[in-house]
This record gives sequence, structure tokens and C-alpha cells, in this order.
Amino acid sequence: MRALRVACSLVLACGFAAGCSQRVTPEEEYSEADRERPLVDPSRLPPGMADGRGGAPPPSLAEPAADAIRGTISLPEGVEPAGSEGGALFLFVRAADAAGGPPLAVQRHAASAPPLVYAIGSESRMLGDGSLPDRVVVEARLDADGDAMTTDPGDWTARSEPVAPGADGVDLLLSR
Repeated sequence: MRALRVACSLVLACGFAAGCSQRVTPEEEYSEADRERPLVDPSRLPPGMADGRGGAPPPSLAEPAADAIRGTISLPEGVEPAGSEGGALFLFVRAADAAGGPPLAVQRHAASAPPLVYAIGSESRMLGDGSLPDRVVVEARLDADGDAMTTDPGDWTARSEPVAPGADGVDLLLSR
């Protein structure tokens, strides 16, 4: 306890705490022009995030990996998604023989995204790093509440046949 008091005394003596204790509102700290400037150049954002509704950024903003699976996610002709404010389009990659558990790679896009051209691979892995297994499936879900952990019976979903990483033309047609 004595060591903590000594450390606090040193911090106060050096003047570090004085700067941290002041409350500054954004209006006082930044000019109007600075507040309106985007933090990230919208042209560098992944598809579906530049409109500001993309939610959490994907695990990596890097270019798709060499093992990326590419295709298009779409709805049946004539169907418009019921774009809810909190909705999202999730893209998952799972091992072809997995009977459950967390997906290997995930992306989140704006709910208004379909049709969406996608590329997902090891750059979007949830845990760890490394390449994808030899056979995977790609799943998509247009989720009304935007929560990846819940599935509503009204959500639109699609699942590919098993494919090898790096496959091209893995198109997914969402259905209920």
C-alpha cells in the first residue's frame, strides 16, 4: 500500500495528473472543420462499411489473402431486403466437416449490401492465424437484429457446397 502512495505522489509531483483531470468537450478541443473530417479515407474501407452502417470493422483491412474464396451474395430476383437499422449481413467460413463451433473466418457487412461481391479467406480469421483447411463451406446470413450470435426464423441464409480455399465463383443465393 505504501508503494502505491509513493507512486501516486510521484505522478502528482511530475504534473501528469493535472493534464488528465481537465475535462474538455469536443467543441472546445476541435474546430468545426476537424470534427467533420473522416478519421479513415472511405475509399480504403471494405465494401459495406463506407456508408457508416457497417458495424465493427473486419479483423483485417488488408487485401484478401491468396486463399480467399470469392463470389457474390444475392437475394432472389424481385426481393428487397427489409433493411432494419440494426441489421447486418454476416459471412462465415467453416471447415467442411465441422458439426458446430465457432467459424474460422467472419466478415460483417451492411444489411443493405446484397448483391455483394465478396472475398473472404485467412485474412478474416477469428482466432489465430494460418491458412484455411483443405475443404470449407461459406455461409451467409442477412440478420435482422445484427447480432451474429442469434438466428431469427425470418433471417435470410445461404450455404455453399464444400470448396477449396482460393475457389472463385462461389455464389450464394439467400433464402428463408
